[in-house]
Amino acid sequence: MITLVVVLSLCIEIFGFNLAFFTSSFYPDTGSYLVDGSDPASVGELYVDAENNAFEITGLDASVKSIHFSPVLQDAAASAATDGTVQVVMYLQDEGNANYYALPAVTVDPDRAASSYISLEPAGNCHAIRVTFTNLDSIGPLVIDDISLNAHVPFDFDARRLAGILVILALLAALRPQSVLYATMVDLRQDRQKAVIAGLVAVQIAAVFLLVLSNSHYTSMTFTPAVENQFQYQKLAEALAEGHLYLNDVPSDALMAMDNPYDTNARIAQGVPYLWDHAYYEGRYYVYFGVLPCLVFFLPYYLATGAHFATWLAVALCTAVYAAGLAYLLRKACIRWFPRTSLGAFIVLDVMLFVAGGGLILCRTPSMYFLPEAMGLACVSWGLALWVRGTSCGTIERRFVVPGSLLIACTLACRPQMVLCAVFGLLLFWPFLRDARRSPGGSKRIVREFLIALAPFIAVGVLVCLYNFLRFGSPLDFGANYNLTTNDMTHRGFHVERIPFGLYAYLFQPPNLGSQFPFLNQTYMDPAYQGVTIYEPMFGGYFFLYPMTLVLLAIPLAKRGLQEKGLFVPVLVAIAMAVVLCIFDLQGAGILMRYICDFGIYFALAAAAVFLELLQVRTERPLTEGWTTNLMGGQHAASFDRGTSVRTVSVYRLTLYFLYISLVVMAVVAVLLWDAFGMY
Repeated sequence: MITLVVVLSLCIEIFGFNLAFFTSSFYPDTGSYLVDGSDPASVGELYVDAENNAFEITGLDASVKSIHFSPVLQDAAASAATDGTVQVVMYLQDEGNANYYALPAVTVDPDRAASSYISLEPAGNCHAIRVTFTNLDSIGPLVIDDISLNAHVPFDFDARRLAGILVILALLAALRPQSVLYATMVDLRQDRQKAVIAGLVAVQIAAVFLLVLSNSHYTSMTFTPAVENQFQYQKLAEALAEGHLYLNDVPSDALMAMDNPYDTNARIAQGVPYLWDHAYYEGRYYVYFGVLPCLVFFLPYYLATGAHFATWLAVALCTAVYAAGLAYLLRKACIRWFPRTSLGAFIVLDVMLFVAGGGLILCRTPSMYFLPEAMGLACVSWGLALWVRGTSCGTIERRFVVPGSLLIACTLACRPQMVLCAVFGLLLFWPFLRDARRSPGGSKRIVREFLIALAPFIAVGVLVCLYNFLRFGSPLDFGANYNLTTNDMTHRGFHVERIPFGLYAYLFQPPNLGSQFPFLNQTYMDPAYQGVTIYEPMFGGYFFLYPMTLVLLAIPLAKRGLQEKGLFVPVLVAIAMAVVLCIFDLQGAGILMRYICDFGIYFALAAAAVFLELLQVRTERPLTEGWTTNLMGGQHAASFDRGTSVRTVSVYRLTLYFLYISLVVMAVVAVLLWDAFGMY
């Protein structure tokens, strides 16, 4: 199997990613031609900008299979405010068309040489080519060099890409349904298994940093007016260091003179200078994002060094902590409720929780906007894990429960809506409150423990309310409505009519598939709601992007086992929480890809519980072609007639195959989404 994985990986790298190297070897010579009326050798570099945005190749009468040119960005600030890619539309004249006709738009990335070799399919011999650059008004001017036709594409052996292919194929091979990993129960008393789990977490953390570092747009971002909104935590650190809660930026007189400064169209019509995505309130600018990331990273670093902490690094650190927290939570859940969980199921579900819980989205766009969510998810994962650990031994253990409560409470200071997960605390403590009534003095003791666990919420809540009151005059006003953004959020309101389309777009909208890599296109938004609907690029509903969570449809099969463990209600509550958070986000802000991080983790946790119940190991033999697992009956088995014989296939086997198939699909979708999602 190892040899097969290595050979297949090499074939994909050599013959798949380098297919153009082999096909371009047979391209014919095009003979002489002119570039903007001159010999290509004498043209040198061409300069194009928003006004003069094209060059032309003429004097042709040849079979043209491809065109190559090297674009070089000239405006670093403008390109930094975008993804830095060049949008190109080409026009051809050929034997079938005397006049120019347009080809589909293509994207050229100056940092990816392979994208600058563009295949062409003219009708017969090509006579002329006009190359236009359509987004120079946003990315700035270009210098075009090395223009050629039918060029031989160089061989590009990428060791990092090969390593990625090897890792993916090796994991898929190791986690196939027939793997012995599914017949090996998790037992962390074994040093080998401890090493496996530790290695899994280490790989996840390393992957987080590698993925974050791959986004040079954010890791190299420097402060400019075009991206000032990305540096709000740095500016807040300066303000806090000076002893005030408002930013040092002074609003323009025109903004302060407006009757309604939150009216976006009025600001634009009047040409009013303002700071994008900053909260404006009574003549001051504020940061409406949670203050905790600033207190943890930016303020201490600024006080210690006088320099500013990098936002991307804060996102990476929080996401890494989130990944480790999910593994710890899964481990404690298995010990408490699912002791016969296989090592294979543990590994797959740990990956599922991270991916379906928004982990890859955080890595893809390590910007200021994603930092509160990354820190909130880190607090949620560890807080829930400590709560599970602290209520597992028949008593409430303060040393785990109180830190867990503190972490959950801290979500108020980074992503307030995430504090809703405190509901799980009530579900975990309820059995103690219920049983305490049966023992003398038990109720007082349990109530005391409950109040101690509640203390961090009171303390953090008071501090957050005070922070809000000092800024906006109300303890419950977090300031998000004062954001100077695309719409007047002070009048946004709650409208029931928004909900149906919002839930459809967030959860159920099919992806918009295309014929060009990455094959995922932005979905078409057609709300019937006759009001303002704010949305950013989406690529499909949650259940299409993360198909492993569709196991929630099998809740009826797992109901009895979940009820016996006291988990049936928590699973339903997790699903309900996800829907509530989804509605909260679509009402409060709109339909944005990053808000999947708010609610996705709860769908993923509910799905993990269903998987764990259906995949409890009931044999020590690996799944083979001839093994039908006739070990369970009733609701745990399904029968299929085959002629005169009846073959019983266990729900375990069906669930295991669904787990693997959906893992493969989710991995493919994640790769495509990574390229399609890009950056905002």
